[in-house]
Amino acid sequence: MISHISFSFLVQSLFYSALLCAREMLTPEDGSADLIRALNNRLMALSFHIREYYWLDKRKLNEIYRYKTEEYSYDAVNKFNIYPDQIPPWLVEWIPPEGGYLIGNLQPAHMDFRFFSLGNLWSIVSSLATTRQSHAILDLVEAKWSDLVAEMPLKICYPALEDQEWKYITGSDPKNT
Repeated sequence: MISHISFSFLVQSLFYSALLCAREMLTPEDGSADLIRALNNRLMALSFHIREYYWLDKRKLNEIYRYKTEEYSYDAVNKFNIYPDQIPPWLVEWIPPEGGYLIGNLQPAHMDFRFFSLGNLWSIVSSLATTRQSHAILDLVEAKWSDLVAEMPLKICYPALEDQEWKYITGSDPKNT
């Protein structure tokens, strides 16, 4: 079981698409009804998890600010024990009122609040994002065009990490460098 491993949103959105493709290639007539059922169950679970826990807009940001920490129960609001002081200062002003996006990663006690263009745009193409979320992502891209595109092709990630920041954000292990 790999439940302790955290996969980035981009990896999960690509995995979602791979599951969709696998389901399309199978037909119930060839004896794969159980596999199709398993794929459907996994697709539903994955889409719920991403849509519910990775989504960030002004409403969700305000909710995170009010989170209580150290809640450990099935009905806990703060299921991942996120500390509100982890919210980066740039984020509050950066999210437009009608915009939102799917965050880069989520793991216990940590959210990667960066915007990853490929994952968010792919979530629209693959219907991983809901219709409302898709519109909000596109609203954010339009409102933050100067940050995301400006004088160059679309930036893959915003904001870019500087100096040693990547070690703290990504959970770098010195043994692997």
